[in-house]
Amino acid sequence: MVTTRAGQRRCAAALLGLLLAACEGGSRTGSADVPDQPAPAARAAEFDSGLVKTAAEYLLEPAFVDADVARGELLGLACAACHKFRAGEGTLIGPNLHGVFGRRAAHVEGFDYSPALEQSGLIWTPVSLAAWLANPAGFVPGTTMAFTGYAAANDRRDLIAYLLHVTQ
Repeated sequence: MVTTRAGQRRCAAALLGLLLAACEGGSRTGSADVPDQPAPAARAAEFDSGLVKTAAEYLLEPAFVDADVARGELLGLACAACHKFRAGEGTLIGPNLHGVFGRRAAHVEGFDYSPALEQSGLIWTPVSLAAWLANPAGFVPGTTMAFTGYAAANDRRDLIAYLLHVTQ
């Protein structure tokens, strides 16, 4: 049994690594990606976030109707290492994601964002979040977010569907 904080962190990091490796290896056929998904080379500076809707409206879109929300929750464990999802939970290393859809990037009061994200002009929609999750540092060069992204479109879609549910 692991009883030290350092030991707990090592176990959590190992478990997260195994989870991410398993998720990246899986691929389902016939599943839709987020609509109008940009190429991974897209940059926030020239990006159109698309129509801003409520989370409930996004969840009715064909891309999310068949999403695996339970799988998205597992993928969300990587997010939960740095972010909280619900109102009133505060922040961790990253800002709280409650109400993220429709919000301008870098606008959680009291959180210290990178100048790159502050100047990005992004509005968080499923389309912009999918581009961000594909390659955060490539999408917003100069961001301080250390997460390298999810290569698989299905991973991004399932995670976004989960976030649409949990961050309302």
